[in-house]
Amino acid sequence: MVFLGIDWGKIFSVPFWLEVNPGELSDLFEKFFFGVLIINYGLYFVSRAYQKRLIASREFIKAKFCQKTANFFLTMAVSFTFIFFFRYEAIPFLGGRFWVFFWLIAGLAWLIYLIRYYFFHVKNQLKELEQKQKIKKYM
Repeated sequence: MVFLGIDWGKIFSVPFWLEVNPGELSDLFEKFFFGVLIINYGLYFVSRAYQKRLIASREFIKAKFCQKTANFFLTMAVSFTFIFFFRYEAIPFLGGRFWVFFWLIAGLAWLIYLIRYYFFHVKNQLKELEQKQKIKKYM
C-alpha cells in the first residue's frame, strides 16, 4: 500500500530497517526530519524557559524535573540532527535507517524514565516538602 509516497508494506519488514545504504531521502522525509528537529529544539527552549521561571519562584524540585526534560529534548534533537545529516548525505552505515529505529527506542525508554521519575520521585518529594513546611510552621 502506497500512501504519501511511502510503501507502508516495506516499513514493517526487517530488511527495510537493516539496509546499510538506503539511498537519498525523499522530499516528504526531509520535511518530516526537519519538523521533528524543530519540535525537539522548540520543546528544549520552552522547558529551559519554564525551568528559569520555576527557579525564580523557588520551586527547585519542579525545576530539576524541567532540567531533566530539557536535557532529554536537547539530546534527542542533537542526535537526530546527526542522523538527519548522515541520511541527507547518503553516507553508508551512518545513514542507515536502523539509526532512526534506535533513536526512537532510546527516546521512548528515556521518556518512560522521565514519566516514572515525575510520578514517583517528584510527587513524593513535593509531599515531603509540604510535610516539612507544616512541621516547621509550628516550631
